[in-house]
Amino acid sequence: MAHPVQTKAQPRKYPFINMRIADHTVLDTIEGRHICSDCNRSRKFFCYSCHKPVGELDKMLPHVELPLHIDIIKHKKEIDGKSTAVHAAVLAPDKVRIFTFPDIPDYGEEDGVVLIFPSATSLTVPQLFERNVHLKIDDNYGLPKGHHMGTMLRRRMDEIVDDDSSSSVSFKCYTYDNLPIRRAVFIDSTWNQSRSIYADARLRRLRTVVLQNRLSQFWRHQRGSPRWYLATIEAIHQFLLEVHVNAWGLNGAYRGLEQLEITEGFHQLASPLTTLEVDEKCVERESPYNGHYDNLLFFFANMYDLIHKYYDHNDLISYRRPI
Repeated sequence: MAHPVQTKAQPRKYPFINMRIADHTVLDTIEGRHICSDCNRSRKFFCYSCHKPVGELDKMLPHVELPLHIDIIKHKKEIDGKSTAVHAAVLAPDKVRIFTFPDIPDYGEEDGVVLIFPSATSLTVPQLFERNVHLKIDDNYGLPKGHHMGTMLRRRMDEIVDDDSSSSVSFKCYTYDNLPIRRAVFIDSTWNQSRSIYADARLRRLRTVVLQNRLSQFWRHQRGSPRWYLATIEAIHQFLLEVHVNAWGLNGAYRGLEQLEITEGFHQLASPLTTLEVDEKCVERESPYNGHYDNLLFFFANMYDLIHKYYDHNDLISYRRPI
């Protein structure tokens, strides 16, 4: 059984500083509950069953434009009101769908679909863009025989940037229409539940993708999980961030990632694209990352602030997990 590691308290750095998140304090001004127009249930901000805002909130919310489609497959035992997955459906309703397993689509006839899940054959996002990186799995992360990457959640996954990667970047003018990924599928469940969902043949045939490590800011502790086990909305944000940086680069003036503690490989990969000169036709709509998807964390950041209003950061067991 894994136990949280007691660490010396460090001054807390606000993780969302410099991110381009709309002023979510508007949520603090909303009083009472409202009736969902679809299901007639009483809700506070949004209906987590119908995935839509309630009351007048719809007029106050930011709308996030995504470059691809997102499907979220929820375990039937996941409590809707506690899941962060619905945040994506509320803030980007035209591109996000939520399904409850086993009632899920069959992606067999659709091109460009990937599953975000660590498996023995997982690719990284840069590899989808044919960039020169690889996962450090030479020693199988020191795991015993019979174990593989899909079981190593407690170990950080190191992405290695090849020595010649910065000098051999071949820039392609990507648009929303020619990305190598058209749809990304996420599993919204505990780690053990996700492995049972992954066993479904409809998902096993999909290419799997593993994300760069970044420390989670989620306040709800999941026993035995390390700090880089992201909440679903954090994982969606991280994936879209990686896709965007690999397609269109990172704005050199953007400082929103400085407190997220993303592994070094991400910054190494972003570096050659940060100052890359691209055709002006490419950047009319798709420009270097400057917080394009940060508003996906609108509700998440608000709840983070609320939790920390009542609890000291270092007293919350979720932030004392091993890293």
